[in-house]
Amino acid sequence: MPKIHYLGSASALILLLSAAPPVAQAQTDNTDKDTSAAVEEIVVTGSRIVRRDYASNSPIVTVGKDDIEKLGSVTVDTLLNQMPQFVPSVSSTSNNPSNGGQANIDLRGMGTARTMVLLDGHRVVPSNANGTVDINIIPSALIQNIEVITGGASATYGSDAMAGVVNFKLNNTFNGLQMDAQYGVTEEGDGREKALSVTAGGHYAEGRGHAVLSLGYSERGEVFNASRDFSKISGASSTTPYGRYDATGTNLPSQSAVDAVFAKYGYTAGSVKASANLGFNNDGTLFYNGVNYKGSTAIDYSTIPVNGTYNTGALNLLQLPLTRYTAYAATDYQINEHAQFYGSFNFTHYDSRTVLAPAPAASSTGFSVPVTNPFISDDLAALLASRADPTANFLLRKRFTDVGPRVSETTFNVFQIAGGVRGDTGFKDWTYDVYASYGRSEQNETQSGNVSHSAVQTLLNAADGGASLCDGGYDPFGLQAISASCLSYISRQTKNRTVAEQQVVEANFQGGLFNLPAGEVRGAFGASYKRDTYLFEPDSLLSTGDVVGFNAQDAIDASTNVKELYGELAVPVLKDLPFIKALNLDAGYRLSDYNTVGKVSAYKLDGNWEVVEGLRLRGGYQRAVRAPSIGELYSPQNQDYPSISEDPCAYDSTYRAGSNAATVRALCLAQGVPTAIIDSYTYANTQVNALTGGNPDLKEEKANTFNAGLVWTPRFNHPLLERLSMSVDYYSIDVKDAIGTIDASTALDKCYSAEGNPSGSASNYYCSLFVRSSSTGEIDTLTLTNLNLAEYKTSGVDFQVDWGFGLGAVGLDDRYGAIKVNVIGSYLDSFKVQSLPGEAFAELKGTIGNTQISSTAVSHPEWKYATSVSYLIGPVEVGARWRYIGDMVDASDASEKIGAVNYYDLNATWKITDTYSIRGGVTNLTNKQPPYFYSYVQANTDPSTYDVLGRRFFLAVKAKF
Repeated sequence: MPKIHYLGSASALILLLSAAPPVAQAQTDNTDKDTSAAVEEIVVTGSRIVRRDYASNSPIVTVGKDDIEKLGSVTVDTLLNQMPQFVPSVSSTSNNPSNGGQANIDLRGMGTARTMVLLDGHRVVPSNANGTVDINIIPSALIQNIEVITGGASATYGSDAMAGVVNFKLNNTFNGLQMDAQYGVTEEGDGREKALSVTAGGHYAEGRGHAVLSLGYSERGEVFNASRDFSKISGASSTTPYGRYDATGTNLPSQSAVDAVFAKYGYTAGSVKASANLGFNNDGTLFYNGVNYKGSTAIDYSTIPVNGTYNTGALNLLQLPLTRYTAYAATDYQINEHAQFYGSFNFTHYDSRTVLAPAPAASSTGFSVPVTNPFISDDLAALLASRADPTANFLLRKRFTDVGPRVSETTFNVFQIAGGVRGDTGFKDWTYDVYASYGRSEQNETQSGNVSHSAVQTLLNAADGGASLCDGGYDPFGLQAISASCLSYISRQTKNRTVAEQQVVEANFQGGLFNLPAGEVRGAFGASYKRDTYLFEPDSLLSTGDVVGFNAQDAIDASTNVKELYGELAVPVLKDLPFIKALNLDAGYRLSDYNTVGKVSAYKLDGNWEVVEGLRLRGGYQRAVRAPSIGELYSPQNQDYPSISEDPCAYDSTYRAGSNAATVRALCLAQGVPTAIIDSYTYANTQVNALTGGNPDLKEEKANTFNAGLVWTPRFNHPLLERLSMSVDYYSIDVKDAIGTIDASTALDKCYSAEGNPSGSASNYYCSLFVRSSSTGEIDTLTLTNLNLAEYKTSGVDFQVDWGFGLGAVGLDDRYGAIKVNVIGSYLDSFKVQSLPGEAFAELKGTIGNTQISSTAVSHPEWKYATSVSYLIGPVEVGARWRYIGDMVDASDASEKIGAVNYYDLNATWKITDTYSIRGGVTNLTNKQPPYFYSYVQANTDPSTYDVLGRRFFLAVKAKF
């Protein structure tokens, strides 16, 4: 009898084994034997114990290869991010923030670092400092299914499995030759996707060995914000290509001088205040918001005549390009009756790119310009001369459109080699599995569009405006032409290198222990060692902080290791009693010894109660732990630019209105906003300058997770209901000592709100996280380093329905076809975040945009579900899919409502012969546009949660010999 490594739910497997074509076919096109044959041993995800029953104690969702193919995407993260259990994270549509084109996944919205990714039950080498796995490296052509277990699984698999596990199962027993080609494109004609794979497998050495090889190529085209109406004007910034003189609150020009200058333009006295920040027209005249603006609205924000802001979003990417090559090989060889060798090699090379608006010299990176600069116009000179200190330098802000956009081009080379020996020990039915792997991920990034702050400052300081240093010198006032030599003088290209390595050794033993009246007690025991290293070598220019453009960064060279012991018992408690067909308990314990946080423990106790045939209750409790990652511990303080919806000190902010307005005004003055500009200060940017970094004093996170549910596979004789299966599961995850940072918007709100700082004290903890410029009033630096914060907790209900029937069940005839229905959904009961011990919890259920747990705008809809309906007749299957994302509010502004969104997809497959088949489909059939919400800087929406590409089509051809 065969041993099956199955990781799905019981209800799904029952359907798999019992369904007759065409309603549900076992996914066994790779095997010589039908899996409907008798089953002897099965390995279930969430357990290390091989058992004869295939019931999982934890809620598991299985995604099959057919589901992946019906999506029509060249990357798997697209499908996972549409599943209700996932909250979309850094993905193909994440331009800023981004991991250079990586695809990371996030279960329950608890953060990518709390989601474990496995490949055939084993760890995968991470691709960044936080230890998260880039699933772009998974060989998609060989994916047989994906099993998702939600809830803590640290006792079984170790650290990182706090929110759950995603296990990619590969078809290592493939026989034959298969070729697959796919092409897709959006209705707009962009975002083209291409994929080609060749897979071969077969036996050797007279059947003692088997080998499989799969080669793949995929390509994804870029899509710019400018190509979609909803995003072509986005990311408003007060730093424009025209340059801006920023008023210094302690050295303002006289009001009479300002009135005199603007009177020449035809404006009455008082139209522009002395504290105003002024822009430069190309003819040397000045403008303020809508007053006297003469520039182009084609390159600037559409409202520049109103508030003087620049459109940064048009050049940003809605979809990141990808060119990827993959190679995967695996083999197994039966050495003797007690030992089988197995091994695999996985290699991925891919290139990706992110594009940002031209480099801004804003906030702390502005320039100090002497009054002797020869390019200063007469009008500006008149204002400067009227100041209390007329010889003082003045502050200039400038966006360098003449240098071009900031482009980051990243190349990834990732490989992992693994091997082991498994077999029978010779003692009873005990088996062993000794395994080792080594993985390496290397990332090389080239950044262009940078500007040297010191080089620009040198040109500005020069008496001749820099003409002696480069042709014509540098005129920063307005959109002036710049010579090639000056462009070369100020431009900088930077290169960074990242290397992550992982070494794993495991030894596992499992088998029967002794018998009880209800059955055999089985156990599993093992030990493992894991070492992770991370090296980041930034360009020397980034380390100096001289670069204006990409964030300044420092080097990292660190490692962590852990030694672990684990044990697990499966105990049959009762059997064959009234209303207790079977009652089984599982208990597990893992002891981990980290070189960073020392010894920690994880454990679990869960159960499975089969009440009667077809009705099963399941549930359990787990204590999960997660040790801090290398990045969380050792990352140096680096620049970052988190988004905010408003600066509370701005005179027109919501904080400066209402009953708390006077308190906020006084607090702003106490923090350094100059008195001269306190009632005219504005902040038009959507980002602030921040320092983020690691904390070597972090301790481990601890989570209590609980799940309880039921699985119903009714045994109806009626053909309409005999293939019906349902499951409902409640989950609760409570993470304490959670590692994270204070969200920028949260820090500002807690500092200035009556709830967070009722007395308006400047010594409030949140107020201490940032400092303001004493000349401009702006936030110079917001410090957001890693901390063991208080608590994150979430709870909800998952549900799934699978149903299939032939048309004979409704009075027709099965020869006219069959229907398959699948519903998978999630109800979010609560998602709460506590920033510091003793504080009240913030309820994020029904919100989008909070970035405290993740750098992306995490979405928490109350309801999220997907329904698929397929009609099968002969070799043809036609399907429709409905995806629903519930309504939410902007986490930064509860008055900003984001309505529910429905997406509809179509797909079809035609198996022309036993050798050839074609498939195709339409995604986002109604061309539904994403909802708009202001606080998110990327594209006026969350491009990870919502579909930003619009209607698109795909067609694929498969041949198997």
